[in-house]
Amino acid sequence: MNSIVSGRCLCGASRYEFSNDVKFAIRCYCRDCQQISGGGHLPQIAVPSEAFSPRGNVKTYQTKSDAGNTVEVSFCGDCGSPLYKATSKMPDVKFLCAGSLAVDLVDEPFQKVFEDCRRVWDM
Repeated sequence: MNSIVSGRCLCGASRYEFSNDVKFAIRCYCRDCQQISGGGHLPQIAVPSEAFSPRGNVKTYQTKSDAGNTVEVSFCGDCGSPLYKATSKMPDVKFLCAGSLAVDLVDEPFQKVFEDCRRVWDM
């Protein structure tokens, strides 16, 4: 049986829980993730959607990726902290913003994706 793991925004108004069934971890350098994080990349933990449960004042913004996939970014409606993402390319997965997790879940290095978009100052 998997343990229950939680995460939250900066102010605590928005939270989530999921069973600790991590599929993989990525460090994404795409332009969208740079905008979401406000930095050069966004570290994310992928978990099954059916094991994920959000609570609180979660707002969602929907956009299209450069590849044409629908991307939903969910964040706290009070403080604006990014919490998780979903994409039509992988509808059965939620991508949790690693910084919102209450504990560290991944020991191995995160897989780097879209490194061709990596900023010079994020080396």
